[in-house]
Amino acid sequence: MNNTKAFYIENAFGPPSGPVNVARFIQSTSAALSLPEYPPDIAEQCSVADIRDSLTEIGNDARLMAHIIKNHELAVASLHMAAEKTARTRKRPPARDAPTESADVLSLQSDIENISLESWKLQSNSAIFIRPVKASDSNTLIHQKTTRTDDGRLSAESPQAVITVTVHNKLSWRQTQVARSSRHSLLSSQTLGDLFETFPCTSNEIAEEILDDGRVTGYQTDVPTRPGCVICIEGLAYGDGESEFDYADKLIQHLQTIPKDAAPIKKAPTSMYDTTLASLSLRVGEPYWLLHQGNCEHFIVVDQIRLQHPSDPPAGYPLTLQITPPVLDVCRGCAKAPAVWSVVNDERLGESPCPLCGPCWMGMGDPKNDKVVVVPFPKYELGW
Repeated sequence: MNNTKAFYIENAFGPPSGPVNVARFIQSTSAALSLPEYPPDIAEQCSVADIRDSLTEIGNDARLMAHIIKNHELAVASLHMAAEKTARTRKRPPARDAPTESADVLSLQSDIENISLESWKLQSNSAIFIRPVKASDSNTLIHQKTTRTDDGRLSAESPQAVITVTVHNKLSWRQTQVARSSRHSLLSSQTLGDLFETFPCTSNEIAEEILDDGRVTGYQTDVPTRPGCVICIEGLAYGDGESEFDYADKLIQHLQTIPKDAAPIKKAPTSMYDTTLASLSLRVGEPYWLLHQGNCEHFIVVDQIRLQHPSDPPAGYPLTLQITPPVLDVCRGCAKAPAVWSVVNDERLGESPCPLCGPCWMGMGDPKNDKVVVVPFPKYELGW
């Protein structure tokens, strides 16, 4: 990665915090929680239970929640239209719903309009800070996805921290920009290897080639394994440790052949599968670089470090909280169905490789050219 790309990518995150020693954080936070509780009168004054209960009541009512969401979208649309200064813009401002007969909705709208906070309503310059919805805001998961059933049991003798991380990928059409691909929660007793085995990546589903005299004749249909990985954290490269010369050694060997214009990176004394999160010092908001499958890069960002709470799931860690829907290639034949095959060297098609769906490829019949190779697209099975 050159310096220009690194500059743009690093500015997509942060600013990072100072190093947080996870083990020391657990010890100090556990000691603070063991202090006497606040007096009942102070605890009652500081309680936000009334706000929580009212918001929960609204969120559980589909009609009230739909009313709030639609009115918010209308308000944002009005702000964006007011911010446009082009003379040719002649759109009418979006109209709000007519008064409904539901007493609950009318009461809620009246309460919102009577809020006396001046900062509650969106100001005219709020459009500058409101971005449109992105694909990374969506979630393919309906419920959080568990991994194991025996980890994460709460214990007073050995409290643990919950570390929330997000995985970011470089955009294929613009290498200087990144987008969130997934979000996960891990316990401090788990390892970097657990994190690597948790997040989904389409590179892990690339089928293995079948070679015949050095020529690719097909692809394996079974699910491949995950060969090779290295993650760099605070100047240390943690390899997978599955061979004497793993990805960490290869990375350091490569860095010795380029100019010394970056911070030095050393190989960590332990592999990622032997390195627990509690043994690390992590910075919140700092992108940590991960490489696997030859040239597939990810950026691991720590979003939160906190002590495990009784309301947290008791088991199943690492938890997958969010997965961004993938962008699927559309069949070039019907332009409707998602493509499942990438056809290479077929003279009957207008491009090579050419994405096709199953029915379109079957309808074309067998190719006459023996150099045609059919490559399967990822099935999104690992980690989903």
